[in-house]
Amino acid sequence: MQALWDVLRQASYLVLIPAFGLYLVSMVARALAWQVILGGRVGLVRVTAALNEGYLLNNLLPWRLGELGRCVLLGRRPGLTPAIVLSSIVVERLLDMVLAVGLLISLGPVVLQVEWASRAALLGAGAIGLAVVVLALILVRPRLGDRIVEKLPGGSARWGAAWGGIRTGLAALGAPSRLLRAFGWMAVSWVLAAVEYWIVLRGFVPEAPPLWALFALCISLLGVAIPSAPGYVGVFEASVVAALAVFGVASATGLAYAVVLHALHFGATTILGAIALASEGETVIGAMRAARSWAAG
Repeated sequence: MQALWDVLRQASYLVLIPAFGLYLVSMVARALAWQVILGGRVGLVRVTAALNEGYLLNNLLPWRLGELGRCVLLGRRPGLTPAIVLSSIVVERLLDMVLAVGLLISLGPVVLQVEWASRAALLGAGAIGLAVVVLALILVRPRLGDRIVEKLPGGSARWGAAWGGIRTGLAALGAPSRLLRAFGWMAVSWVLAAVEYWIVLRGFVPEAPPLWALFALCISLLGVAIPSAPGYVGVFEASVVAALAVFGVASATGLAYAVVLHALHFGATTILGAIALASEGETVIGAMRAARSWAAG
């Protein structure tokens, strides 16, 4: 703890000013990607607000339950349902994983020298492959999904409406141009996030090259993909420390960097999410109850 405190005292915090601006712009790019996936049914301001509402709930709830929260909150809009929004989030996360694993594989000289990183890349690639196959089957042969739903406990009577919404949401991606536009905006978001990670990292390791920040971004995203504690506390920090250790960065330095970066994201999303909820006349407790009620139903 003393080593951690020493690093925190010596760091340069002026880097947080441009980093915060980049984080906000990268968030807008991500919202644009999500808006495209949703088929343009909702305006950019509302999509960005829902994104932050989900982040706020993720900060407070374990197991990424904030995703269900934004499903319900945005699914109230005309022309949408929580199931349709859920299917769009699945695609959004899939694009994230494609970028993370693709970048890890492209960083071969680094990944191939680290057993756990190469294993993460292989596992991620396998998960992406399986998800793509399942989504392709649903789009090409929707009747297959119908038969699976019919065999679930309760059958179509219980799951039919939810499945119909998910299928409708996935079918909206039938146009390749839409998927490419969503992927493009997601890639822009990743570029901005990588620059933000690098700027903050230079406040702790002034000589750090962009490659270190890019690798930390990939590993941290794969780390927080695992359902965990509220706000990904611990998982995010462990992922960043492990990534920077590959380049010989001391654990105290890596942890200090991870804590400050995490605090930046946590604070921004909590404030923006609270503002978004208040603008709708909603509360955190109300959103949590709505998500729990929808999931139970």
